[in-house]
Amino acid sequence: MRPYSQTQIILHWVVTLLVAAQFVLNDAIGEAWNAFRKGAEMGFDPLVAAHVFGGIAILALMTWRLVIRVRQGAVEPVAGTSPRMAQIMHLGHIAFYGALVLASLSGMATWFGEVEAAGDVHELLTTVILILVGGHVAAALYHQFWLKDGLIRRMSLRE
Repeated sequence: MRPYSQTQIILHWVVTLLVAAQFVLNDAIGEAWNAFRKGAEMGFDPLVAAHVFGGIAILALMTWRLVIRVRQGAVEPVAGTSPRMAQIMHLGHIAFYGALVLASLSGMATWFGEVEAAGDVHELLTTVILILVGGHVAAALYHQFWLKDGLIRRMSLRE
């Protein structure tokens, strides 16, 4: 039996792609924000719009993921996972979900509400997300190549 539903797997990979795109689009939104703060005239920039709407999409998809998790509960760790490692994994997922939701909310507060302090939080959260992504990828590779426990297969659409 598949521990993650197909919906959960698709949401995972779509959010992954959107988060990657957010980092690629970071320079455009940063330049637009700095121009706005200086009172400069801003024309339409599709890269800025993509970043803004990408953040909104991440918030919507993460909300969907959280609803699924609340309704279905967390997926059990792979067989052989120690209680300590399971706790670390659980805390890592909470941190990831929280950072993605808060980054989206702080980005919207900055862009739409012109709340500069939210921009500082948003910028800090981008670093936190990068660290969490690195840890997440490192843990997945550790499971795949060191423990060889099939963890990565759980997030595959093919089984």
